[in-house]
Amino acid sequence: MKDRTRSILHVDLDPFIVSVERSLDRSLRERPLVVGGGEDGSGFVAAASEEAREAGVRVGQPLLQARRLSPDAVFRPGNLDTYGRVGQDVTAVLLAESRRVERPSADEAYVDLTPERPDAPRPIRAAETIRDELQRRLGLDASLGLACSRLAARIASGLAKPRGLLVVLPGYELSFFARRPISALGDLPPHLEAALERAGLATLGDVAEADEAVLEAAVGPRAARGLSAAVRGEGEKAVVLATPPTSLHEEAQVRDPRTDLEALEQIVEALARRAARRLKPFQLLVRGVTVEVRRRVAVDRKSEAFAHGLAREGTIAERARALALPLLDPPDGVRALLVRLSHLETPTAQAPLFPALRPAR
Repeated sequence: MKDRTRSILHVDLDPFIVSVERSLDRSLRERPLVVGGGEDGSGFVAAASEEAREAGVRVGQPLLQARRLSPDAVFRPGNLDTYGRVGQDVTAVLLAESRRVERPSADEAYVDLTPERPDAPRPIRAAETIRDELQRRLGLDASLGLACSRLAARIASGLAKPRGLLVVLPGYELSFFARRPISALGDLPPHLEAALERAGLATLGDVAEADEAVLEAAVGPRAARGLSAAVRGEGEKAVVLATPPTSLHEEAQVRDPRTDLEALEQIVEALARRAARRLKPFQLLVRGVTVEVRRRVAVDRKSEAFAHGLAREGTIAERARALALPLLDPPDGVRALLVRLSHLETPTAQAPLFPALRPAR
């Protein structure tokens, strides 16, 4: 491995949609679950639990076929808004431990836990915190792999299922790869995988130890260089630094238009707190808060600007609730609520009130 000082964490939430549904309804745990389609049962499978997959259910199948394969399964239509909201919460948990986070898909994430300062938590401790917070705050199970390369971390997380953490120590990557099949590379085209098998290169260890000429003869010079670099952790791009948001919002649909005033105020406060928590990793101050109340025939909004930015979650929630109160009277007919935090800024260092006196010359 070229850089053994890095600590890359791979977070495996697969299948994410199933995990979210189970976090919302604990009775679904350990039961076959299929998500997708419309309320009428038409459409295709968007996600399936391990129990349903064991019965032959696959993503992309018609739901009618899935019902025949797994008649005892629970079928849910799914909710994209909910999955998007929980996905944002997952990212917030990751960003609390590192500003270097990538989400290639809803099911996975890469987090660079390489300590950047002496007082930073050790990578293993940070990884355990992420796993525990995902379970405690969101009810999501995650499997994690920690290594000095993306590939080793991703393979490790797969071996850590369910809900485990597998650490590949620096210097042991090649021995860890030795017996892993070529398919562990994940994105290897089928024709290259077949070519490697014909050449007798069935594992990642075989590729790592193969003579350059043998590898080139099997897959060509360009692919050979890429494969050789991959199993050695060379040429991997760094996990990118997350960009601080310029504004963000949280919104919620109100299912019952007869919801009373107190309940609506509680929803506004919860939205404000969620938005404030998403800002916490970036340590930004909020200079503007807007509350929007949507009814069938009108949209009312009220905003407030602050000379001094707000940082505390409770203070932001209080201001949002105060803004919402006149908009929610009367409470009848409210269909949706939105809280937006804007004019976000990085706090500037405050000059000391009592600067040290310079010695007289």
